[in-house]
Amino acid sequence: MYQPRNQEKVLRLMEGAYDLHTHTSPDFFPRALDDFELLRQADRYKMAGVMLKNHLDPTPARAILVNSQGFKAKAYGSAVMNLTIGGINPIAVQRYLEMGAKIIWMPTIHSRNQIEYSKIDDKLQHPGIRLLDEEGNLKPEVLEVLDLIRQYGAAVATGHISIGESIAVCTAARERKIKTILTHPDWACTMVPIEIQKLLVSKGVIVEKLWFDVGLNLVTASYMAQTIKELGPENCFLATDRGQAGLEYPAEGLMMFMDAMLDEGLTYEQVYYMTHDNPFKIVG
Repeated sequence: MYQPRNQEKVLRLMEGAYDLHTHTSPDFFPRALDDFELLRQADRYKMAGVMLKNHLDPTPARAILVNSQGFKAKAYGSAVMNLTIGGINPIAVQRYLEMGAKIIWMPTIHSRNQIEYSKIDDKLQHPGIRLLDEEGNLKPEVLEVLDLIRQYGAAVATGHISIGESIAVCTAARERKIKTILTHPDWACTMVPIEIQKLLVSKGVIVEKLWFDVGLNLVTASYMAQTIKELGPENCFLATDRGQAGLEYPAEGLMMFMDAMLDEGLTYEQVYYMTHDNPFKIVG
């Protein structure tokens, strides 16, 4: 496992930390570990919780199963509105919320934006899901899903949709006082200029900052830290988007992220807030 450079600080930060973006097996894509190993590693570092995310298969039932096995860390379930659950499907969303889903993600690999950028699901024969109608308004079923998320006290995340769709979803969600997450805005597919990130933060949106983008050298640690400083750490949370086969485990990725942000001048207290307080607000 990874040995942190700022060892004392990072190991203390791991205690009670959350990682609200992990990928585990079983999955349609190769993964490095399953739900049980994810929780074993989380317990090793005394973490508080992890979010199970699967692009094609909702995870609330998996979270219930793994939580029944006596781990101290808690797994949280989520659902992604890709075509495998019927796309923007209020009936499915309500059922997953009833089972305890804490995040409902807008479309990811089945969004039109993702498909036009890079088609990940090679079995898909579909132009992709678009959330806006021809007049540029959110479709009625999107608003129905947002109302359900509000009713159950869950959070909505933007997924891999376009900038315009993200602004529309975030605006409508915050008008409903829903916990709202702007999903990895530093990745080329879902890149959101910092000025728009600031605009959304002013509405109460929380911005997800991912080790994925730094770990794959898509952006530098310096760039990531600068965006956090500009937005304010109180408006961001750190997560890994890890679990891919052949890469570091999520727990390792989180320690590497903490290390990198401390090296870039963020304080212990700021990193703590982004790995403890803000994630807890989302799932608590």
